[in-house]
Order: sequence, then C-alpha cells, then structure tokens
Amino acid sequence: MNMSLKNWKAAVAIAVMVLVLNHSLQAANDAADSGNDDVAELAAKIDQHVASAWQAEGIVPAPAADDAEFLRRTYLNLVGCIPPVSVVREFLADTDPDKRRKLVDGLLDHPGYVTHFAHTWRLLMMPEADVDQQARNFAPSFEGWLRDKFIDNAGYDDIARELITCQISGGDLEGPVSYYRAKEVKPENIASSISRLFLGVQLDCAQCHNHPFAKWQQEEFWGFTAFFAGIQGERFGTLSDDGSRHEIGLDGSQTLVSAQFIDQTSPVWTNQSRARDVLAEWVTNKDNPYFARTGANRVWAHFFGRGIVDPPDGFDEGNPPSHPELLDELAKAFAAHDYDFKFLIRAIAASNTYQQSSMQSHPSQSQREWIGRMPVLGLSPRQLSDSLIQATGANVTTSLRDRMLSGTQVDNQIESLFDNQVGGNVDPQSTILQALALMNCQFIVQQTEPGASNTLAAVLESPFLDTDGRIETLFLATLSRRPTGEELSRLRDYIESKSGERGRSADATQSVTEFFQAVGEELLDPSTSRQRGQEQALADIFWALLHRS
Repeated sequence: MNMSLKNWKAAVAIAVMVLVLNHSLQAANDAADSGNDDVAELAAKIDQHVASAWQAEGIVPAPAADDAEFLRRTYLNLVGCIPPVSVVREFLADTDPDKRRKLVDGLLDHPGYVTHFAHTWRLLMMPEADVDQQARNFAPSFEGWLRDKFIDNAGYDDIARELITCQISGGDLEGPVSYYRAKEVKPENIASSISRLFLGVQLDCAQCHNHPFAKWQQEEFWGFTAFFAGIQGERFGTLSDDGSRHEIGLDGSQTLVSAQFIDQTSPVWTNQSRARDVLAEWVTNKDNPYFARTGANRVWAHFFGRGIVDPPDGFDEGNPPSHPELLDELAKAFAAHDYDFKFLIRAIAASNTYQQSSMQSHPSQSQREWIGRMPVLGLSPRQLSDSLIQATGANVTTSLRDRMLSGTQVDNQIESLFDNQVGGNVDPQSTILQALALMNCQFIVQQTEPGASNTLAAVLESPFLDTDGRIETLFLATLSRRPTGEELSRLRDYIESKSGERGRSADATQSVTEFFQAVGEELLDPSTSRQRGQEQALADIFWALLHRS
C-alpha cells in the first residue's frame, strides 16, 4: 500500500513537471512566433517603402537572387567569410521553403557572427587603430570587449551606455577604457567620435569655427565636449575623471562653455550627477531623435553598402535620407525591440529588397540609392583573407592571416590595397595593382600547388568524383555555386587537352582562353600552361577561380 502511494505521488509529480515543461515550451514557442511575426511585419514594411520609391522614381527592380547568391551574400554579411562546400551542397539541395530564414537564424548563433560584427564595429569606433601605430595597441582589448557584448547579444543602447560611462581611473588599459586612450584622452576627440557614432553628427567640423554647411555652431561642439571635460591623463599613463566637472574652455580659451545636448536642451544636474552618466542617459533615451535612427541606419549600411542617410555620420538638413519613412520605421522597430541587432538583421535579411539579385537587368537599377538591385560589396581585407583560408582549406593558426598578408613585398601590399576600394565599397572596380598583388600572393601560389592545398588534394584524391565533379567542387569552394553548362564544357575540354587523353584542339584552346578572359583578366594562357597533366590543369583552374572569387 505504501509502495503504491509512493508510486502514485511520483506519477503526480511527474505529471506536474510535464505540464510545467509543456507550458514553458509553449510560452517559448509563442514568444518565438511573436518575434517571427514582428520580423515578417518589418520586412514587409521595408519592401513597401522601397517599392513606393521604385514607383516614384521609375525603377524596374531586379529579380530574386537564386539560392547560391543568397547563401554567399548572407555568409559574407553575417560571418565575414564564404560558406564551406558542404554547406553549399546542403543548402542548394534543401527543398524547405523556409530555409533562408533558418540560415540567417543559424548564422546569428555562429561564432563567426560575433567575431565579424565585433571587428566591424571596432573599425567604426576605433578607426585610428588602422593608421596610428600607438592606437593599434588598444585594438585587441577593445575588440575583445565588443566580442563579449555580441556574445551576450547586448543591445545597441547597452553598448553605447557602457562605452560612455565606463570607469576611467589609474593605469587600466582594458575594455572600453582603451577607446579613450586611442582618442589620446582628449575630450574634443572623444566628443567628436561619440557624436559621429551614436548621433550621426559630424560636430567636429564646428570645433574651430561654425560649421560651413550644417547648422552646428562652435559653441555647440564645445558644449557637447564639456561632458568629457573631467577626463585627464596621458595615452599610456595614469587616467583620472572628475565627473562633477561639466564646463570646458572654448577651443582651449578662457571662455567657459557649459555642457549641453545637441538638441539645444540643457541637462539637469544634481550633487550626485556624473557628467558622462547624464550624457549616456540622454543619448540612449528612446525619445532621442538621433540615436535609434543612427543605429538603424548603420545596420542598413552594413548590408547595402550605403546608408539611407549616406554617409551614415552625415545626418543634417543638407543630406536628407533617400527613404525617410523607411528610416523612421526601422528606428521605431529597433527601439521597440530594445535595440536588438539580431531582430533588425533578421528583418532586413527576410525582405525581398535584400533578397534581390545583384545582376543588373534594367538601366534604372544603376541608381544605387533606390536599391533596384542588390549591390555587390567589395570584400574587406579581413573578409578576403578569411575567405581564401576557407576556400583553400588551409590549416588555420593564429598567425595565418598575418603570414598571408606579410612576408614578401607584394604580399605586404594586399591589406592596404584592398582596404581602399576604388569608387567605394559598392560595386567596386578592381585595379591592376590589386590583381597583380593577388596573382603574386605567396599564399595563393602555395595553396594551388597539387601537393600543398587541402581543398585541391581532396578534389584530386576523391575516387567518387569524375572530371565534372571535380570542376563543380572547385566552383563550390570558391564561388559558392555550381558552374554553368558552358563553363563546365569549356573547363572539361581544357582538362582533357592537358591530360593527354587527346591532343589539344583549336576549339579547346579557344574555349578555355575565353573562360579565363571572362574572369576579368587573362590570368592563364592555356598555350603556355604552368605545368602539364590533369592535376596541374585542375590546379590552374583553382588558381583562376580564387582570383575570380
């Protein structure tokens, strides 16, 4: 009887636990469904506003991107690298109509998302680290702090608040304090950066005189700078901050200017007020007319290569947004979802606007501001190096990227050459110097030798791959797509002509020449191939595809 009672009590306890668990799971599912509904609603509003502009401007939009184009684009945007072959094969074969959304969700949980976005925001927040050798010392710590923020999925407001209000004292060099050291611990440098980053305003143009084009006055610049007036110290020395100080001399003069917000309102001070705390509260307030719009605009610019307000730190009356209603909609939704980067990213990626093809199909699509097609974005030096590592299957070490971009005089040029896209990052045009640097890059030369490349070795040694399969795999590894029928035919003829299976015909020579010319340059002359044999022919193709990618 006692045993039965115990069993009965256990059964009741288990049943209760199951009910509680089911209730929790249902609540989580309801929350997820609600989140998905909000994402879909914002994506639809994005498309609505963009379509209205198309109609007004007479834009004929491009068709939708195919799966391969969407996959590659989204990998580069979210994790900063092209996808591996296995992912490409699986995604292209997947018939799930919801696979694009699932891809985005998966990448937002990928470690590469954290690394890529931390690096991207470090470039925005601490650009001097790429031109100033001393400032470069602070980049690793600051980027590490940003990685922690993205790991925690911290809101845009949380990042801004912690950066503005961080404790500054003593010899601390780590985390957000490194930001202030990179700015040379100068209040005017810090104020200029904060206004650009979180308000989209170039106040520094009014540092020495009234802004020549915008409304900003010199006194407004120094009024904003006064919030940082208490910070003192040397870049590599001891720091201190008198938080009660909120006045500063106008451009170093004896004329004192009190701290003031750029909306011309004055802060309310108490005995406990720290100047930077008061500023952070105003900056991140959801009623702030600048903060949410600037953040949403920066996220948009990350995916489309240009902001709705462009440049993203150029908010003023003389530089109106291309889609004002869309910017308001994005800012409103961003704030309503507690400045969640992932929410905004999901909505943008779910929109038909983002999922357009980048191939121009109508002359009107050349007007970039109306987004009649998805722009092609140039790879950053980091994206280029990481994608080359991915494509070649190189053994990744902590120093691999450094070794890739250093060692010889030509390799040393790669980072600086690709850091400045000709004509901007949107639809960039490669230069002769960029092409030559890649053609002579020792990493690429080594990784396209049959005995040195993991990718090439896997292709050559796989017994289940025929010639067509090997060509296809090299395309998937480099371009994230399958070759067209014409490309496959030309390259098959080229391999056969090099393997001794038959003599090279004039047609084969002509076809491969045309293929490599289509790459953009005559990267390979099949009449004087680097070596003979089928393996070398595949290595030559791999080499050319790496340059095309």
